[in-house]
Amino acid sequence: MLSRPSECTALTQFFLQRKQIDPAQLINPRQDFDHQKMAKQYRTREQSQAAWQLQALCQANEGVILAADASINRAIALAEEYRQTDMLTTSLLIKAKLALAQQQTQSAKQLLDTAAKQVTEQSQNKVQDALALLQASTLLHQHRVDDARLAFEQIRVQAQENNHPAQQAWANYLLAEYYQLLQQDELALSHYVETLNLLSQHQQYYLKAMAAEKAANINATLGAGEQAIHYANLAASQFELLGNPNLLISSLLNLGQVTRTSRDASLALVYFFNALDLAKNLADSEHIAQLYLEIGHSYRVLNINPEALHYLSLAHTRFERSNNVLRKIDTQLQLGQLYMTQQKNKLALAQFKQALTLAETQQNTPRLIESHRLLAQLFELSDNATQALIHHKAYHKYYAKVSRINRLLTQSLVQDSDKQLQQEREMAQLRQVNEQTQQEKKRVSFFATGLALLAPLLLYGWWHNYARRRRLQNKNRELQSSLLLEQRTGLPNWRQLMQLLPKEMAKSQLRSEQWYLDEGQARPFNDKTYYLMLHVPFMADLNERLGLMHASVLQKQLGMHLKNRIHPQAQLYDLREGQFIYVISQRQVNSLQDIITSLEQMFAEFSSPFKLDQRLAIGIIGHPFLPKSPHALDDMRLGDILYLAMAAAHQISSQTGDRAWVELVAVDCQQAAFFNGDIRHCCIEAILKGLVKVNSSHKKQHIDWHTLAPDKIMSIS
Repeated sequence: MLSRPSECTALTQFFLQRKQIDPAQLINPRQDFDHQKMAKQYRTREQSQAAWQLQALCQANEGVILAADASINRAIALAEEYRQTDMLTTSLLIKAKLALAQQQTQSAKQLLDTAAKQVTEQSQNKVQDALALLQASTLLHQHRVDDARLAFEQIRVQAQENNHPAQQAWANYLLAEYYQLLQQDELALSHYVETLNLLSQHQQYYLKAMAAEKAANINATLGAGEQAIHYANLAASQFELLGNPNLLISSLLNLGQVTRTSRDASLALVYFFNALDLAKNLADSEHIAQLYLEIGHSYRVLNINPEALHYLSLAHTRFERSNNVLRKIDTQLQLGQLYMTQQKNKLALAQFKQALTLAETQQNTPRLIESHRLLAQLFELSDNATQALIHHKAYHKYYAKVSRINRLLTQSLVQDSDKQLQQEREMAQLRQVNEQTQQEKKRVSFFATGLALLAPLLLYGWWHNYARRRRLQNKNRELQSSLLLEQRTGLPNWRQLMQLLPKEMAKSQLRSEQWYLDEGQARPFNDKTYYLMLHVPFMADLNERLGLMHASVLQKQLGMHLKNRIHPQAQLYDLREGQFIYVISQRQVNSLQDIITSLEQMFAEFSSPFKLDQRLAIGIIGHPFLPKSPHALDDMRLGDILYLAMAAAHQISSQTGDRAWVELVAVDCQQAAFFNGDIRHCCIEAILKGLVKVNSSHKKQHIDWHTLAPDKIMSIS
């Protein structure tokens, strides 16, 4: 059924050609039957129903869903005709599974409700387990995610108590899909890995292969190349043990893609060619065309252009012949990139335009994004700024539809991700303990009436559980509160900034849009929110210079000192390593210089018995950075500009030995498209070309912008 579904379908069809024997004939005393001969020529009612069920499953694995649905309908009809409850329940479960595969959620729920009425305590454990999993999966398809999670957790706990590792593994696997639906990749990955651990000693090849393949894809997305390749290899080996060549080809294809993503295109070619040999043996034209595309892509990455052109052309011809429009678009994009590297811009333009036209007809947003991106890049190389701008705008338009909203700051602000993950796990454990305590309380209350003689003991147990629950709740609240504060200074930390920043940015963007749409406005935008990033030198290495005890006392004192002196409408966030972010509205202060002076004075007035380096380096930007295009730059890119301003101030401070500040202000014109690409590189280039104004406490000549460019960026002219 799993290894060779087409042969399975043929065998069941051949078996169903036998005549069905009437059970009454088997007990006819007047006839002497040769039961062995009859077994080769006839089929019983039970065998007929089992054969229709098996044929439906084989057809489903073969991808012929409509035929599978027809087969299972025959099995249901026979079970209803002969009033065989177990067979009817099993057939209904199979039909519900087929309905879920076709996204017919309401139909699946009705079938499962009907099957549940047939299930009793005497029903087989396999039927009860399958019903529970399918009911939970239906909840997930209905987007009742909380109910689905609770159902999967209950199935997993029950399977663990009953020592059913296969059922527990399936619950883990479906829980992982639940977390993937919520885009919580790390939690999904942990459940896929747990599924593999549960099945390590079992021959559940299919489930192990699927879990390993999902784990490989998540690791590839998270940038863990070695782990991705490890799990992709494991998936391929499990599919090979399963014996299904089609699934093995898909797994080898995925293994090659993961390997190429980890920048080893040569090894990826080995996997692709192995898969191609299998596909040719099976005459699987769909997989052959896809493998031609991947092989051509890999040769393009390796800069072996003749081979890349050969295989991409073969793929294009096959996709055109099979009318696979989406894959044809992918092939044209690859061909266009190949021509672009060969500086054959006209050929590249033709491929990109054809891909764009097809993507528009299909309304495929990811391929529209990629087409516009590559067209903009091509027109930039051809010095056609007008067309490049048009495609940049289209790229941003489509990208805005699919990009995540309110992703905060850059990864450089997340310096303690491991600790955060550990704290979140502790919170989850506390919630689980709290739920267990609530269950214990309910059980105690339920038996209280019948155990009146033990009332004092029960009262003591209730009070103990109540006090324990209150302690856990208080501990949970304290932990949640501590997550939002920097323990060393007592100031709000980056997590609190991540909670408040979306609301503040949305307000600034709304005010900017209202200002821009005001036709009568004749004044510059003066309602920005200033973001000042401070580098405080003496906070960077306190532990090394003063020791843990003195450093801890000094940081607490500094936190109290700053909290009592900041503006009542301002916020100060401690990002660790001597970095702070000060946020204040432009309307709350008379001038930017007043803010800088007050900050410098706050730190200067901090008294300490130790000699402290108080040469502040302050980077400043206003939000929105582009008042006429407030949505052009998201928070991550603005955070990068803020870090650039602080780096420039730090450079001045290092050269002059004095305090320094640098403000970056975009000039009052439309230049949103200019900032497409690596934002740090684009901002430095905008500064050098006068599109971004630099205000500083010292002469701007002290700043060497070239040294502040990322290492991967070539020198800027």
